Amino acid sequence: MIFDASTFTGDVTLSTDLVVVGSGAGGMAAAMAAAEKGVETLVLEGGEYVPPDEMNQREEVMFPRLFQESGGRTTADRAVKIHQGRGVGGSTLHNLNLCKRIPAGLRAEWRRAHGLSKLDEARWDALYTEVEQLLAVSAVPRGLWNKHNLLLEDGVTKLGWKGGGLSHNRTGCLGSGFCEVGCRYNAKNNAFKVLLPRALAAGAQVVSNCVAVRVVHEGGAARGIEAVAIDPRTRAPRARVTVKAARVCLSASATGTAALLLRSGVPDRSGVTGTTLRVHPAVVAAGDFDEEIRAWEGIPQTYECTEFLQLEEKGAHRAWVLPAFAHPVGVATMVPGHGGGHRALLERYPHLAVFTAMIHDLTPGTVRPRGDFGVSIDYWPDEADRAELSLGLWACAKLLFAAGARRVLVPTRVPKVLQPGDDLDWLKAMPLEKGEIDVVAVHPMSSVPMGDDPLRAPVGSDGKHHHCESLWVADGSLFPGSIGIPPQLSIYAMGLHVGRALA
Repeated sequence: MIFDASTFTGDVTLSTDLVVVGSGAGGMAAAMAAAEKGVETLVLEGGEYVPPDEMNQREEVMFPRLFQESGGRTTADRAVKIHQGRGVGGSTLHNLNLCKRIPAGLRAEWRRAHGLSKLDEARWDALYTEVEQLLAVSAVPRGLWNKHNLLLEDGVTKLGWKGGGLSHNRTGCLGSGFCEVGCRYNAKNNAFKVLLPRALAAGAQVVSNCVAVRVVHEGGAARGIEAVAIDPRTRAPRARVTVKAARVCLSASATGTAALLLRSGVPDRSGVTGTTLRVHPAVVAAGDFDEEIRAWEGIPQTYECTEFLQLEEKGAHRAWVLPAFAHPVGVATMVPGHGGGHRALLERYPHLAVFTAMIHDLTPGTVRPRGDFGVSIDYWPDEADRAELSLGLWACAKLLFAAGARRVLVPTRVPKVLQPGDDLDWLKAMPLEKGEIDVVAVHPMSSVPMGDDPLRAPVGSDGKHHHCESLWVADGSLFPGSIGIPPQLSIYAMGLHVGRALA
């Protein structure tokens, strides 16, 4: 069953064998795997239960319901926007369904550096195969690519660069283009649609609008969770929820899990928890075309440019280029300018194409708790990562012009408007300063990294905490570093792996 903690009329104490904090790709996969092994399982979710018929495709309604801090989460200095989801299903409710495996070379590098004795290559591949079948992952047929993605393909072809189609976990997609605000048509094969029903059928229970505050631990072992029931609109606490459990699994995202561990004072002799965050920072450029692109229509992100993404080569480039578009409110907040100039740009909305360059980042950021259940994130890419972002921005501009843009807009605080034939090489060396250009991240990871050595890692490669018994982690926190690709497939895989290990 699914319970709404906001309806509780007083404090509540619950008991279970396993409590899972977070219901996204990792948490729901772990809960399903454990429940199907006969483990009594309770899932706590800080967001709402939002069925597809309530996903009305309105930004001003769905962003507050499906995103942390209504989509306004940033680093502490506001230099980087951090988009993270919430709700029963977590970020799988709003993500764009891209599915890729971590390259074998990168996984091999992790094994050399961190051991990962319980997650060898054969285990990784078996998990990936299982998740791909579970979520019906398949290549998006070229006939379903929208004009926006075809423009990127055209630019890649004309420049002679590397690129190709992408695979998604979607079935019955109507191409409405509103994936980012939840799928009204329930076409995403995600945690909500695929894993939740199986978990419930196996006896798991879910409590929504219930935010974990602390891990209860004593005698060197986790004993449960202290949480609060919250009002879904104001996010104000309404009642205390205490969960007594024999086992605890944290799947609250790379920001939430690290903050929860630190707030709870969970011991970590490695000292690593919360100090190794990666986020895949990204920048964008927009092309203005004579013809209408109507980039908001159809399936988003079905094509990629990988010319500057060499994940398995040390010292190689690390920039990944994709189409990226937002609905009107999102575009209005990102388009530079004021008054009439801002209006003039928005009047070109149907003619705009936007490409983003996201990097495989090496910069470590930090996560700390803020208040009773908030997080504080510090992150700014170092000089090498900023150079990759600048290279990616140059690549976006080159691709847009190659595809036929009549001008390209770089949304710095003083907008830069580029014309066909302009020298673009200066973009490669353009300094990226805080506050001068929007940097956005949608893939937080690596804040509680796994490794075999307890003095170098908080958790093992089965997700079990090295320094606190009965405590597990099952989300993107586990990755030993940036993966340079969309993380959802790997987070599902980690959830299954950890859920079965703890069961």
